[in-house]
Amino acid sequence: MAKLGLKYPVYAIATETTSAISYAGGTVLAKAISAKLAISSNDEKCYADDGVAEIDKSFSSGSVTIGIDDLYDAAKVALLGYIEGSIIDVSAGTKELKAAGSATLPYVGFGFYSKVRRGGVDKWRAIWLKKVQFGEPSDEFETKGEKTTFKTPELEGTIMVAVDGYWKEEGTFDTEAEAVTYLNGKAGITTSVSNNITTLTATGGTLAPVFAAATRNYACACTANLVLTATFAAGTAKVYVDGVYNQALSTTAASTAIALVVGDSKLVQIIVQESGKTPVTYQIMATR
Repeated sequence: MAKLGLKYPVYAIATETTSAISYAGGTVLAKAISAKLAISSNDEKCYADDGVAEIDKSFSSGSVTIGIDDLYDAAKVALLGYIEGSIIDVSAGTKELKAAGSATLPYVGFGFYSKVRRGGVDKWRAIWLKKVQFGEPSDEFETKGEKTTFKTPELEGTIMVAVDGYWKEEGTFDTEAEAVTYLNGKAGITTSVSNNITTLTATGGTLAPVFAAATRNYACACTANLVLTATFAAGTAKVYVDGVYNQALSTTAASTAIALVVGDSKLVQIIVQESGKTPVTYQIMATR
């Protein structure tokens, strides 16, 4: 089996009773870069008649390390116990976050899928870890040198056995869509999609075709840096430039300028997502 990729890291807050575990508030964590599972097994031997009579090789503990493009404020609040304060940037809608030393971190279900090749045939393998507790990641910075070096976060979580006796569930599918549906079902993400952007205007360029909520792909001939203003009813709207997180939008508020020099061509994506719903992506190919 050859592993050919990694996508769709999702999590949902876990609630356990005496016999069952359930999930709510499922959402996409970020864009996936890497994932590693490290599992430890028991190695206990029972000796009888001067030999090994029984061996226990059961699951003991585990960890998951997920590399992502960014650790967003919503994930810090949901996974790491951060406390939201007042708005500190009105245009971006960002709030001050406080990290308490005594924070109680939640248990979550966590999953992702990978494309695999078996006997020359592509399949999609989805993994759902039933009970995980993530911890505060290291925060690494580096001054910019002659070449750009991207620094991206890694989250590490402890894998535990859920109250139902299982620590992992997985499935292999013929199509990518089936893998997504499987994870959505585990995380409680509904098949309904997030709300559309209802209006989108560009300053510094002209969208083509004229914006319509149901149209997802645009070109924009720019004469200056690109500023976007979007109207959306709920959820978050995050901007990516050439696949790298750029900023969050607040409804009806102008974005900070997306830099474009003469000769530039950049793919700008706006991803709108409501909790528990699949995201909606608008793409703008901006040229100057």
